[in-house]
Amino acid sequence: MNEALSPLDGIINPPISTLLIQSKRYKKHGRHWYEEGNIGFLVGDTAFRLHRSVLSRCSSVISDMSRTPQPLFAISESFNSEDNIIGVPFVELQGQAEDFAHVLDFIYPNSLPTARTGHLGVNDLMGLVRFTGTYLIEDLKEWAISTLGTQLLTSGRSSFKSLLQNRSLYADPNFCVKIVKFSRECSLPKFLPLAFYGLSTAEWDQIPGGAACLDQLSPEDRTRVHEGRLALSKAILEQTPSLFENISARERCTQNGCNPTKSQEPGTPWKGLILHPLEELESLDSRRTSWWKGLRGSTLCEDCRKGATQIQTARGELMGRLPELFKLESKVAEANQIIGSD
Repeated sequence: MNEALSPLDGIINPPISTLLIQSKRYKKHGRHWYEEGNIGFLVGDTAFRLHRSVLSRCSSVISDMSRTPQPLFAISESFNSEDNIIGVPFVELQGQAEDFAHVLDFIYPNSLPTARTGHLGVNDLMGLVRFTGTYLIEDLKEWAISTLGTQLLTSGRSSFKSLLQNRSLYADPNFCVKIVKFSRECSLPKFLPLAFYGLSTAEWDQIPGGAACLDQLSPEDRTRVHEGRLALSKAILEQTPSLFENISARERCTQNGCNPTKSQEPGTPWKGLILHPLEELESLDSRRTSWWKGLRGSTLCEDCRKGATQIQTARGELMGRLPELFKLESKVAEANQIIGSD
């Protein structure tokens, strides 16, 4: 016959998934708690039990910390008598437990045997960059930066309108502010131009909270946003007067069967070019080249084809000038020199 459980059992005997260290209770990490581990780490309210030999191969900093002369030890609890935790030293790490867990996902092959990385979003990757930078895990840091670049930069993309209009990325001013702060903290200026572009082209009257998120930036960076907006508009007006004229002239072209897409409203391209120049240039390009590619059974005449090329060139030139327009060129150039010297 089974003994009846006391109502106090759940209070007196907390779950074995936790441990007590210096009067603070920590939860054991679900994936990275190895019963045979000989070193423990505390990150936030989470405890990890790992292997010195594995960690020493990935980070000299963490390896040195594991030899601290004053480690912490779990308190002996009678209900945990079957858990061989007594005598295992614990060391506190700065950072987020989730970031450390993602690092360990790469270090411990048996936790992610197929090396899956698709579950890591932009915020996860930024956390990886921060953590690996702090604890000098260089190979993983380089991978995280490279992967972050494929998600946030335009290099290698034939189209980046969707990137700029993504409401979870650059179309969200709070995200842009987060990228600016991350780039400053981790010395990664290559992520700054599009973030400043997103902030400078935001339609603040349509955004809840308005421009309050800019208060999180330094005074210098707030000035960059406002002055960059003016410089961007000036660049459009200076760089593309002939482009404006060309668009108007070609919209109703029927030469030799040419039939480029007409704007839905007169003046729409001009408004778009001033408010969101990169996105509008891409829209203009795609509307015209769609006919050139024969998607509707037509082709572009020679003059309209030249116009399409002119739009593509203007878009590329404007994109390349973003560091200059937001006064970031020295930082970006300096970063490129460092990369080139590696």
